[in-house]
Amino acid sequence: MGDVTSPELHCSILGPLEVRVAGRGAVIGAPKQRLLLAILLCHANAVIASDQLIDSLWGETPPRTARKNLQVYVSALRKIVGDRISFQGWGYRMRATSEELDLLRFLELGKSGRAAARSGDLVSAAALLGDAVRLWRTRPLEEFCHVPLVAAEVGRFTELFLSIYEDWVELEIELGRHVEALTSLDIVAARFPTRERITAARMTALARCGRTAEALATFDNLRRHLAAEMGIDPSPMIGKLYQSILRGEGPPPVRLPGLAVAAQPRPVRALANRLPRDIHDFVGREAEIRRILDEPAPVTLITGGLGTGKTTLAVHVAHMLAPAYPDGAVVISLRRGGVTRSAAEIQREILEDVGLDVGGVREDDVLAAIWRSWLADRKVLLVLDDAPDESSVRTLLPGTASSRVLVTSQSRLSGLESVARIGLEDLCPSEGIEFLSRLVGRDRVHGDLPAVLRIFRRCGLSPLVLRVLGGRLARLPHLPLGMLADRLERTENVLDEFVAGDVSLRRRFEDSYARPAWPHRAAFAALGALDGPVFGHEELVAALDGVEGPGERVIELLLEANVLSITPIETDADVVAHSMAYSMSPLAHRFAVELRGDGCRR
Repeated sequence: MGDVTSPELHCSILGPLEVRVAGRGAVIGAPKQRLLLAILLCHANAVIASDQLIDSLWGETPPRTARKNLQVYVSALRKIVGDRISFQGWGYRMRATSEELDLLRFLELGKSGRAAARSGDLVSAAALLGDAVRLWRTRPLEEFCHVPLVAAEVGRFTELFLSIYEDWVELEIELGRHVEALTSLDIVAARFPTRERITAARMTALARCGRTAEALATFDNLRRHLAAEMGIDPSPMIGKLYQSILRGEGPPPVRLPGLAVAAQPRPVRALANRLPRDIHDFVGREAEIRRILDEPAPVTLITGGLGTGKTTLAVHVAHMLAPAYPDGAVVISLRRGGVTRSAAEIQREILEDVGLDVGGVREDDVLAAIWRSWLADRKVLLVLDDAPDESSVRTLLPGTASSRVLVTSQSRLSGLESVARIGLEDLCPSEGIEFLSRLVGRDRVHGDLPAVLRIFRRCGLSPLVLRVLGGRLARLPHLPLGMLADRLERTENVLDEFVAGDVSLRRRFEDSYARPAWPHRAAFAALGALDGPVFGHEELVAALDGVEGPGERVIELLLEANVLSITPIETDADVVAHSMAYSMSPLAHRFAVELRGDGCRR
């Protein structure tokens, strides 16, 4: 598409979708074409997977020609926006600058305004933030509110708008422009009646205009809404403001809570680089590493089955990325002792670690606002490790693109929007040979390659399996590889052979798959009734039917959990279910056999 020109363009999504080309309004009449453009603009400069676009355009039952239709829609859009839309091999990306897209201009002005506030230039800060606020016309992309991929982004935009609006209106009041501030406060407060900072700003502006009764009534309105919608009382902060106005003392100076954190001197205890050590014998994953390093999207999700090296890859790449993030790099485990940690616990831990006093903050939404404010203008690299679900990730994501986030999860987290996805499988045989060579010596491995390949066929090529296997071979330097291959092929208790120091493969499987609370335990055990680790479609459906619902649905759940992966048998363009096979790790299948045996005996 290099011959398609890129005309002068301006797109608006902070309201109804509007496109102007060379100063004239462009007509995009086809609903699906408009939706496609809206999605690409919501995720400007990030790659959106073709499958996500198809799901958004056609829902759960796309036509067989969906992929071809998508290409037709993209081609039609290119006639309007030029070569800004490009295909990246697995999805589409639309390039845009802050001069071409109002959302990017909004984010740019917000960042500049907050920077001016931190430097003490409140007049410039108010002007910049005011320019950002005025870009917001009405409810963004309301015609597409039924599409989850758009609705999630609109929710994020709205949260950003409210945060910037609150900063701006508080600055306006502090600069003595409370009469002017009331014009917009009346509208915004009515639309967001439970937003405490907006309510507090309106109470302050009303009191300074001598409208005390209205200020007190505003607090009562907030209290009713919070009780009705959330069953909670207003925070102590706004309660003190109410009491101050009630006593006739007038409102205190505006504290600018959204900027207060950023306005403090940079904490003495910087986050700095707190990455765990990188391993020196890292092997393979060159394509995945390059994709992560080149990916413009601020969030990258790394998924794969147990033992595929998700955390190791994330840490390895994080060491490469860290120099570009001077405000710190850190790995945050989203589970502790197998229990999911709350976002508030993690936010409090990091914020206190860098020197911010959040001990008195009790409301999770206030803590989340401080977290976003702290990250807003900083360049931080976050590795969110072992994410159990989508919601555990969303609350921790920065509101701006200045920071970078790597997320690892055993689940595919298909509901997590606007992320680049990296799926890990086992290493290939050549990478496995290289890995073992680094662990136990090249001469020993290459001296009996047939035995090495037999071990791979029996046990798979996950980095965890190879790591434990290498540890065992290093402990037994005189054990012939052929003898070990014979032993692994004969024994039924093959998992017991994979122990190296404090690392036990069986314990890893038990922690992951044998927990009674794991929702797919019954389906996983049912796989043990089949000859594996590769299954045909029909036999798999029959084995899983009725375990957790219809067999087809259970297969989807196990694919989502990265227990199964799809192995196409044919390479035709239209591959259907019966021409596919499903596979799982050989040792995971062996564990399923054991788990099923234990269940039958009980």
